[in-house]
Amino acid sequence: MSHDKADKAADARGGLFDSVAGKAKEVAGAVTGKDDLVEEGQLQQAEAQHRKAAVADEALADAKRHAAADELRETSHEAAAEKEAAHDEADLAQRAVNREQAQEREAAERVAAQQEAVDRRAAEQRAENLAESRLDDAQALSADAATTEQQAAADRARLEREAAAAEQHAAQLREQTRSQG
Repeated sequence: MSHDKADKAADARGGLFDSVAGKAKEVAGAVTGKDDLVEEGQLQQAEAQHRKAAVADEALADAKRHAAADELRETSHEAAAEKEAAHDEADLAQRAVNREQAQEREAAERVAAQQEAVDRRAAEQRAENLAESRLDDAQALSADAATTEQQAAADRARLEREAAAAEQHAAQLREQTRSQG
C-alpha cells in the first residue's frame, strides 16, 4: 500500500516538475523568439495536466474500490449476524415446540387414563395438531433465515461486481495515461 502511495506521490511530483519545466520552456521560447520551444513547453504542460488528471482518477477509483470492499465486509458481517440470529431463534422455537409437545403428551396420557378410549384419542389429536402448528412456525422461521442468507449473497455479488468495475475503470485510465504519455 505504501509503495502505491509512493508511486502516486512520485507521479504527482513528476507532473508538477513537467508543468513547471514546460512553462519555463514556453517563457524561454517566447523571450528568445523560438516558436518550437514555445510549442514544446505547451505540449509538456498539457502532458503534465493529463498525468495529474490520471492520478486523480486513479485515486478516486482506488477510494471507490476500498469503499466497496468495506461495504462488502460490513454486509457480510451483518448477514452472518442476521443468519446466526435467525438460526438461534429457530432453535429456540424448536426447543419450545419440543417442550410443549412433551408436556401436552404427558397431559393427554393422564387424561386418557381417566377417560374412555374415545376421549383419549381426541386429546391426543389436539396435541398433535398443536405440535404440527408449532413445527410449521419453526419451519417458517428457518425459511426466513434462508431468504436473508440469499439476500446477503446477492449483495455480496453486487458489491464484488462494483469493485471489479471500479478496478477495470482504473486500469483503463492507467492505460489511457500510458498511451497518451
